[in-house]
Amino acid sequence: MEIKCNNYQTKDIIKFMRDCSEKTQTEFARDVNKKRGWCAKLEAGETNITLNTLLDLANKNDIEIIIREKK
Repeated sequence: MEIKCNNYQTKDIIKFMRDCSEKTQTEFARDVNKKRGWCAKLEAGETNITLNTLLDLANKNDIEIIIREKK
């Protein structure tokens, strides 16, 4: 599955990534040494994620992040 991230909020992108990984919030959070509550807050839009952590999650879950110039 593929989404255009510009059309979504951060919380939706995180949920999409977790759904793609087929992991629970606990499992997904553990990938970056966090607790389930951290993931729940991300998906609720109550906290932000650093780019480093986002890339770490993507790499650990075989998800590509592609940045492309708009034309």
